[in-house]
Amino acid sequence: MDILVIWLLITPLFFAFGWIAGRIDMKVVLKQAKRLPQRIFDSVDALVDNKTGIASDELKQVVEQEPQLVELQFSLGRLYRKRGENDLAIKLHTKLLTSQYVFSNETKDKIRLELAQDFQKAGLIDRSESTLLKLLNSEMYGHQALEMLLLIYQQDKNWIEAIDTAKKLASSDFSFHTELAQFNCELAQEAIIKSSYDKAKEFVTTALDTNRKCVRANILLGEVYFNQEDYTSAIQTWQQIEKQSYQYLPLVLDKMFDAYLRINKVKEGLTLIKGYATLFPQLNLHDVAYQKLANYDTPEATVEYLRNSLIHRPSAKVAALIIDARAHILEAQESKSDAERIKNLLLKYNDKLSYYHCGCCSFKSKTFFWQCPACYSWESISPNNNEG
Repeated sequence: MDILVIWLLITPLFFAFGWIAGRIDMKVVLKQAKRLPQRIFDSVDALVDNKTGIASDELKQVVEQEPQLVELQFSLGRLYRKRGENDLAIKLHTKLLTSQYVFSNETKDKIRLELAQDFQKAGLIDRSESTLLKLLNSEMYGHQALEMLLLIYQQDKNWIEAIDTAKKLASSDFSFHTELAQFNCELAQEAIIKSSYDKAKEFVTTALDTNRKCVRANILLGEVYFNQEDYTSAIQTWQQIEKQSYQYLPLVLDKMFDAYLRINKVKEGLTLIKGYATLFPQLNLHDVAYQKLANYDTPEATVEYLRNSLIHRPSAKVAALIIDARAHILEAQESKSDAERIKNLLLKYNDKLSYYHCGCCSFKSKTFFWQCPACYSWESISPNNNEG
């Protein structure tokens, strides 16, 4: 009976304590709910207005008050990186990684991935690489770590590691055959510079085995033959580019004619140039074709080529070359001077508007690149540059 009385007295007390605790917790929750969203909204408004400094300050205040909001800290870290404040991003993620809060292994791996990106943006490539290597066994972030490592190895021109990493990333959905072929071409290019022609041939063969449409491989193989004075093999190799991707012919036409010249077959070389000009009038072959025709063919053949080019692909460059080709028929010195000024004006205008264009990110350059310097895509820049 005494126990029953005691329980009857204690039970209402439990309910009372529970009610009081609930009221206290609700007050805290309501207070936080009123405070936190407003600052988050303020940061969003600042981002909309492109005021990233204000946005980062607002988010910083939130995470300082509520450090357990990990996802918000990730957002703040990315904002720091966008603003170029990589030191703040590194400090943020390092502090988060060593904080007293108990995170899951998955969350810790995500923090390390963010930290690796901070190091990479800050130019601390070695630290970024070492951080990423620790993530390779991560079930959730191992693939992203490999992708970042592949980019790092390309930036460092560490082609052996790049090949190994690309092979690990390769799958039935994405084979990386274009990238692997280009990595081997980079190794072949280095071997050619060192006059290691046998080694260069091995890399080129691997590139073609990986991607039979790799134009660069045949360009380099032809260069090896040319340097070894096997001009016939060089010509035959470069001619295969027409079947692979004829857009790349402007990159080898000059060298191909030189090979014909070395074996005393100028006529065959001129025939080849005229054939390509007729077959592919949309290609920018003007400089090479005009130079060779002017030096080794008749003036009539030279002007005829330029006229056809102007019809199929009008440009200031072709117009300037026509003026240059016809300047010799002008008798008056004043007329020749006028023609020279007009030609130079057209060439200057063409040079201003002439560029190579990346099909992936719209990057523009006066120089042709196999890999876009902006988005790091391979074979995305057209070798047939635009002209004014």
